[in-house]
Amino acid sequence: KADTDLLTDLFNKAATERKIKEYIAANPDKAGLMFVLDIDNFKKINDTMGHAFGDEVLRAVGTLIKTEFRASDIIGRTGGDEFTIFLKNVKEEEEIRSQVERILRFFNNLQVGEYVKYSPNASIGAAVFPEDAKDFEGLYKAADAALYVAKKRGKNQLAFYRDRD
Repeated sequence: KADTDLLTDLFNKAATERKIKEYIAANPDKAGLMFVLDIDNFKKINDTMGHAFGDEVLRAVGTLIKTEFRASDIIGRTGGDEFTIFLKNVKEEEEIRSQVERILRFFNNLQVGEYVKYSPNASIGAAVFPEDAKDFEGLYKAADAALYVAKKRGKNQLAFYRDRD
């Protein structure tokens, strides 16, 4: 319970960070892929649709992310509308590409709301371990920098750290 975000039932920020650090320490030579995603215009969702609906959006995103990825992957809600996904043992560029396509498709199929249908979008930053950084802090900063590139390019897209301007 201490590791769980109560709203989404995913790992909370502290547990997400700890589990990623544990993986990196135990597997310094195995590749991993970190996604940091923000729901686009989330403040506007809360302001226009209300906080209860905003919570419903967060729960729906959390539930869908959990079903979309492997049980062994580390998935957490790490901020108000921010989620971190760490994929373990990503072997080659082809697998990275397929995981990126998976996360982009994920938001195409997401609809929230019983009466008013709403389809949230997300900006996503991605960083590859150990290529982009060799520790959690560096990896998170790299994925976060990529996230801001995605936002700067117009939101609702993914950017890799290596692709930043």
